[in-house]
Amino acid sequence: MAAVNDCFSIGSTVLCTTCFNEEVEGEVLAFDHHTKMLILKCRSKNAENLNDVYVLNLSLCSNVQVIKECNGNFVDDPQKLSLEQLKLRLRKTVQHRQTYLKSKNADVSAEAQELYRLIAKQFQYTEVSWQGPNIQILNEVTVTPPYRAENVISTTTNNNNNSLCNYIKKMIENYFATKASSHEHSTVAAGTSSTSSPTSSSLSSSNAASGSPVPANS
Repeated sequence: MAAVNDCFSIGSTVLCTTCFNEEVEGEVLAFDHHTKMLILKCRSKNAENLNDVYVLNLSLCSNVQVIKECNGNFVDDPQKLSLEQLKLRLRKTVQHRQTYLKSKNADVSAEAQELYRLIAKQFQYTEVSWQGPNIQILNEVTVTPPYRAENVISTTTNNNNNSLCNYIKKMIENYFATKASSHEHSTVAAGTSSTSSPTSSSLSSSNAASGSPVPANS
């Protein structure tokens, strides 16, 4: 890691390269020397009138550069960050990661795990779980391999269970129909590209038949 300055002036512009090889450039809002935590205000990627705030651990950055020093006229105090909002975002991020990990199952295909996440988003991750290779929803419905509509099984005698089963069947049918449509469009696009671009051998044959010289590759 590049040497970290003892301090960064508020208002200076700093460029950092994170451990994910992502470059973050922004205005310094705060810096803590002991923890090597730097807070930058950067232009928002989604809205021109908004800013993104990055909290970077410089110990994990591969490169840190001061692009522009503050001219000394920076007199405005930086806006206070809402610690509650930061804690809420951290909690949501951790929960999202934990729920994503719950969808992982080494005994099933990546397609089945993707379907699991689709169902879990609809019914909440706390209501969906793996039972071996089977997907269990609300402890009332089970989806068994190969995870098609006909593999949706009711596990209770609840009167409302037929509606729940039909709803899940519709979700599965839409999921596989969307995947098939996407694959078909990709195949058609690839076929169009190959047929619209003549190969070098066909060009050579055409030129030879017409007596035209074959251009050399450049």
